Amino acid sequence: MADRRFTIQTESRGVNTMKTAAPMNAVRDDIQAPLTGTGSSPAHTTATVPERRPSQAVFRRLSMSMGNSRKSSMFLSPNQPRPNTYRMEPDNEYRFRPYKVQSKILEVLIEQMKDQTYNPATVHELIKNVSRSVNQLIKNFQLPRYKIVIQTMIGQKYEQTLRIGSRCLWDPKTDNTVSVNYETKDMIAVVIVHAIYFE
Repeated sequence: MADRRFTIQTESRGVNTMKTAAPMNAVRDDIQAPLTGTGSSPAHTTATVPERRPSQAVFRRLSMSMGNSRKSSMFLSPNQPRPNTYRMEPDNEYRFRPYKVQSKILEVLIEQMKDQTYNPATVHELIKNVSRSVNQLIKNFQLPRYKIVIQTMIGQKYEQTLRIGSRCLWDPKTDNTVSVNYETKDMIAVVIVHAIYFE
């Protein structure tokens, strides 16, 4: 192979001093000196520009780890269970039934809002408590692979007309929703629960 040499600029402040360096495939003294104990003087090693390349031991380790006998950790072994069941619809006994949940949500609203008056400073805590209680109630029904979204709205009653609408994109065969309204003497509460089956 032909002896290829290249030049390296050693001073960067406008001085065009050029120095010829050894070819890339040549064995350098400053790399071999710590391994073998022989080499050139320190003055010679500081004059050459050090190259940033890994040692041959690293290359040997990489080539050994990338052999054909390596088993990748990304692939599961055949005896491990597969988590995906490829079910597109839930079983009939595990479907979300709004009529089973509606009365229970109404009981939660009655329990949380009894003896409560509307206070703008503390109504957000009441909304959080109602949402947590409804969420725990839905978890007790044990609906596997369903994602539950709960929306709770509480407003002050001023003899006004209130209309709330929601729109979702889902599969009507598996997904469903339930809406529960409750009124006290000075508050209106609306809880909407969306149950979306996760394929």
